[in-house]
Amino acid sequence: MTLVATIVGVVLIGVAVRDVFDTLFHPHGRGVVSEALIRGTWRAWHVLARGRADALSYAGPTAFLLVVLSWVALVVAGFALIIIPHLPEEYVLAGGLDPEGTSGFVDAIYVSLVGMTSLGYGDVVAESDALRLLGPAETMIGLGILTASISWILSIYGVLADYRSVSHEIALLDNAQRETGIGLSRTEPSEAARALAALASKLVAARRDLLHFPIAYYFHTRDPRYTLSAQLPRLLAVTEECGAEERAPSVRLEAARLRRAIDDFMGTIDDEFLGGGAPSTAEAIARYQRDQLRDAEIRV
Repeated sequence: MTLVATIVGVVLIGVAVRDVFDTLFHPHGRGVVSEALIRGTWRAWHVLARGRADALSYAGPTAFLLVVLSWVALVVAGFALIIIPHLPEEYVLAGGLDPEGTSGFVDAIYVSLVGMTSLGYGDVVAESDALRLLGPAETMIGLGILTASISWILSIYGVLADYRSVSHEIALLDNAQRETGIGLSRTEPSEAARALAALASKLVAARRDLLHFPIAYYFHTRDPRYTLSAQLPRLLAVTEECGAEERAPSVRLEAARLRRAIDDFMGTIDDEFLGGGAPSTAEAIARYQRDQLRDAEIRV
C-alpha cells in the first residue's frame, strides 16, 4: 500500500510539473491538463453566456485560475499520498495532538499544504531524513508555481495589449475612412504602403504571440473595437481596395503581404482553436466571429 500510494503521488507531482513546463516554456504553450481545463471552461462559458458576448469576458480569467489551482491541487495531493502511509508513526506530533486522530488523508493534505506554503507550524514534524526533505522539496515546487503563474499572467496581458492595439488601429482606420470618405488607397502611395506594412507586421506578431500563449485567445474583450474577430472583415476590405490593379505597385505589394498575413493568422486561429478545415479565410473569419459571439456585432 505504501509503495502504491508513493507511486501515485509521484505521478501526480510529475503531471503537475510537466504541465507547468509545457504550458509556460514549450513553444506552443499547451499542457494536457491546462488545455483541457481552458477549453472546457470556454465551452462552459459559451453555454452560460447564452449568446451575450459580454459574458465571455469571464472565461479567460476563470480558466487561468482553474489551471493554477489544478497545478496546486495535483502537487498537494501528490505529496499527501507520499506522506499518508507514514502518518503518524514517523512524525513527531506537538503536545495535544492525538496520534489516532492524525492519520487520515485530510491530515496528510494539511501537512502537504504547510510544506507547500512554507508556513512551518511545527506541529507535525517528520523524523526520518527522507520525509524531512519532502517539505523543502514541496516548498520549492510551490514557489516555482507561484512565480511561473505571475510571469504567465503578465505575459498574457502583454499579448492582449498588442492584440487590442492592432484591433483598435484597424477600427480607427475604418472609422476615419468612413468619416472622411477618403480610402487608404487614395492617399499618397508611400503613406498607404507604410500603413499596410505596419498592420501586416502587427498581425504577424499577434499570430506568433497566440501560438506561444494560446490562453490569450480565451480572454474575450467586451469592446468590439479591440477584438480582431470584429475588425478583420474591415481589414480584408482594405486589402482588396488597395490591391486593385490600378493602385501603385508599392501599395499593391504591401496589400498582398497584408492579405497573406491575414490568411496565415486565420489559418492558425482555425487550426488551433476552431477545429480546422475552413475552406477559405472568409469562412475562417465567420467561424472566429461565431466562436467569439461577434457574428451579430454592429459596426462601431
